[in-house]
Amino acid sequence: MQTLPARMQYLRNAEAFCSFALPAIFCFDWQRSGDPIAWGMRGPVLVLVSYILLQGVLYWHLKLQSVVRRQPLPAYFRPLYRFFKHSNFLIIAAAAALIAAMSSATAPTADLTWSYGLLAFAVLEQINYYHYQLMYDTRAAFAYLRRNGRLRKAALGLDLKRQKAG
Repeated sequence: MQTLPARMQYLRNAEAFCSFALPAIFCFDWQRSGDPIAWGMRGPVLVLVSYILLQGVLYWHLKLQSVVRRQPLPAYFRPLYRFFKHSNFLIIAAAAALIAAMSSATAPTADLTWSYGLLAFAVLEQINYYHYQLMYDTRAAFAYLRRNGRLRKAALGLDLKRQKAG
């Protein structure tokens, strides 16, 4: 069984890896395909996904420091993450509008599929961080889901509420 600090370190490092590796892998694959790529459609949504993943990196880093040092999250945590939460909604809406504006009858299906797929991933990450935990990768997490029959509240969302109450 993993210790709590080790789990937080794992989550921080996994999010950091994904925030850089996913865009690199996607861009490499897209370039390798030889097909024309609507970078103006795919690129902004890929940046949005990384932006949200990097919020997770910072959150797990701050949470790890908080646990190791046995101190509360820093005072700037709540205003910063409230900003992130609201900016994510605005950027998601702007990205959806951009894709819709750039799509046309002649837009390649691959560009639309990738763009809307990445946008859906960004929305799921927003939900996963700020509302409900969508990733269940341990036996304990699955046991919680079976026992309660509902999704767990997101750790970041709970910390935002706790800091408000405190």
